[in-house]
Amino acid sequence: MVDALREVHRVLAPGGILVDARPDSRVPAYAERQKVRGYQRFGVVSTNRVELANDRSSDRAIATVVSERLFKHGRRGRFWHRVPFENLPALRAYLREHLRFVHTANWVVDAATRRRFADEPFVIRRAVRFELLER
Repeated sequence: MVDALREVHRVLAPGGILVDARPDSRVPAYAERQKVRGYQRFGVVSTNRVELANDRSSDRAIATVVSERLFKHGRRGRFWHRVPFENLPALRAYLREHLRFVHTANWVVDAATRRRFADEPFVIRRAVRFELLER
């Protein structure tokens, strides 16, 4: 990734901005039931070990190009992104196939509650972190 960032530096105009935006694996994602007003947390969804290692590699690559003074840190932060699902079975199917997340949530509600609301809309709420890097 460092080589790719060096190439971005090469083609980016002086003073240009690189936007680094990616899922924030330092913060868990949440499986939530969509209510009329707001959301109810049903479970916590963790990032799998391979993706955690990839995220650390990405962090090191950014730190390397900043230490080489190819880029300097700008504004950074986090926002929350919701991925909607028709119902709980659709959310579970998504998790089974998703490469970034573990394949099942750690449920914080009991099985009876999950069955009772299974046909209602659900979301996965996940953190996305961003940073503006100036050439």
